[in-house]
Amino acid sequence: MRSLGYVAHADCDTPKDLRLTDPLQGSRCAYGLGVAVVDVAVDAVDDADDFVHPIFQRAPGEDGGTDTSRLYRYQAEVAAQACLAMLTRDEIEYVVCEWHEDFAIAFKDGTVELVSVKHRQYHRTLWNVGDLCKDGGLAHLFNSWCACGCADNVRLRLTTNGALNTGKGNAAVLARMCGPDPEVTADVDAMATTIARHFLKIRWKQPYPHIPEVPETKAMADIAIPDGFIATIKQFLAVLHIDYKSVPSSRFITDHNLQQLLRPAVLALELEHVDDEATYRQIVERIEQANRGEGERGQLAEYIAKPSRVLQNVQMQQRIARRTLYARTVREQFVYRELTVPTFAPGRLPMVAPGGVKLRKKLVQGQVPDDEVVHAESLRSAWYVAWKQHQSGLPGDSADLANMRLEVLDTAFDCRADAQSETVEGNPYGARMNRLLRQRLMPEAMSVTLPFKINGKHLRGLAYQLCDDCDYYFSDVFTISDEEAS
Repeated sequence: MRSLGYVAHADCDTPKDLRLTDPLQGSRCAYGLGVAVVDVAVDAVDDADDFVHPIFQRAPGEDGGTDTSRLYRYQAEVAAQACLAMLTRDEIEYVVCEWHEDFAIAFKDGTVELVSVKHRQYHRTLWNVGDLCKDGGLAHLFNSWCACGCADNVRLRLTTNGALNTGKGNAAVLARMCGPDPEVTADVDAMATTIARHFLKIRWKQPYPHIPEVPETKAMADIAIPDGFIATIKQFLAVLHIDYKSVPSSRFITDHNLQQLLRPAVLALELEHVDDEATYRQIVERIEQANRGEGERGQLAEYIAKPSRVLQNVQMQQRIARRTLYARTVREQFVYRELTVPTFAPGRLPMVAPGGVKLRKKLVQGQVPDDEVVHAESLRSAWYVAWKQHQSGLPGDSADLANMRLEVLDTAFDCRADAQSETVEGNPYGARMNRLLRQRLMPEAMSVTLPFKINGKHLRGLAYQLCDDCDYYFSDVFTISDEEAS
């Protein structure tokens, strides 16, 4: 796995005592206009499936977070917005909870967005610049960004339901100065200077290692700003987005996410019989589970003090896996109403699946009755229609089908073994095997599930498709010529 790579200005003149030390790379320049880049090329590893974005090779620092379960719930519901977006937006690769910030969104183009969530009660005053830096988490975001090497492909977002002070040079103006194409470009130096002093003041009380320590003063205006620090603040603002204009409060976020995100996703995916409220609760609870990292933070100090490549790879990947949510993870949380699942969905006309010749020959060879052979072909077509209707086109589809395929094959092999043991040696056993499949291939008997509701006929249809694919036989193995199969 490739480690974080940094590119810094060759002519950087930052004093040595103001340079930050990266535990993997040695000292590097923290302040100045040097451009840092995280190498995110998938071909940097031998197996693209094992690729891990470099930001997730770096352990985050300690963050106690809020003490109230209500605000933790709000954080999870904001993260749910990104998770629900994965269902319909191909550009999102996965979401990692509680990594550097409240959650991180990894995009397929190699970009990562670190998101900090701050809830503001209505009785609280408007956010001003100082509040945003301290209680609003901008200092924490800045520290996390620096810990990631100030990389060009790391974006930052502060999400808050609180209103911003619209006074001259205040928080609303700051929001308009953020991003690569800011609305406001005047007085940016003055704003960066103000933020720099707030960060330096916060550093007196908070152990942010990537904010330099300076002598304490009585007046903010007297705080000495290290050379290059204002330039770094301006770089920080260029990758920051303050999201506040349409962010629902904890009182309304559940309804907002249901109406604006989950229900439209269900419609877009053409899913039926989804219990949307139960599904939403399951998704949020799954995010809260990912937010919990029992026993993980205690390993951080040892990891930083004694980085080991093997230890890093194994432990880091395990930590990330416990906190990572993919589109398929979200789909697995869907709850369906307990209704009879039709073999063909309403409005879906039956159609004949391609292939089928090998299945028919195998059933006939096993002396399965002719009418059961015809029925088997109908069920194979029913499975084909159901899968085509419900597959999302996301990478998780292949894994879902592969897991169910193994379950169905295991059942088919067991049915064949039992049918053989119940039949006089040398006699055909295909008819008995087919009856056993009908008895045992039921959704509740499977240890895995698909991201949509199926019934026993669908499972038998999948079994017959696997037979047509030559994964098993209803008799001893025999050869089907190319002419016969065509």
